[in-house]
Amino acid sequence: MTTTAKPAPNLMFSHMGLSVKRIAPMEAFYTNVLGFTVTDRGNAGGMELVFLSRSPEDHHQIVLATGRPQELPANTANPQFGPSINQISFKVGSLDDLRDIQRRLEAEGGGNLFPANHGIAWSIYAHDPEGNNLEFFVDSDWYITQPFLIPLDFSKTNEEIVALTKSLCETSEGYEPYGNWRKRVALRMTPFVPAKQPAAVE
Repeated sequence: MTTTAKPAPNLMFSHMGLSVKRIAPMEAFYTNVLGFTVTDRGNAGGMELVFLSRSPEDHHQIVLATGRPQELPANTANPQFGPSINQISFKVGSLDDLRDIQRRLEAEGGGNLFPANHGIAWSIYAHDPEGNNLEFFVDSDWYITQPFLIPLDFSKTNEEIVALTKSLCETSEGYEPYGNWRKRVALRMTPFVPAKQPAAVE
């Protein structure tokens, strides 16, 4: 039996590591601006490591590790995006949360801010202190064929942004309620089954 003929493994995405040049300013950005908590730190394999999480369910969601070369070439297609890691994306709860992220980034050193409307989501793209491209997004209620991007105008009210996006989606290719699309695509996906945790020892 070939590997491709076997059932897919039971897995879900968990966390990622970032190689960094200077760990202190990166730690400050991810904790002060984005609200991550340092859960551990130490040295291993010749690297200094800082473990960061936003959830007590996950020991770490991001690991910062020293060792990034001082110079890497820029992305040859679009300098907003990274040369190896295209982007790191964070889901937020509402347009108000997205506005708050924008204010925090503007106040504390996020570079290359670019608000975008994807129809299926509203996003802000920005660089962390070492130029990694970050996306912060909130889902809309509608699906349209991707990729799709127009600038997001935060001078408009939330209500205006939602109404404009709904109107735009209704006239775009592939339009349907996002919930309908999720149900359809779920039928094609391998489900993840969480493992049962052993009972805690008293």
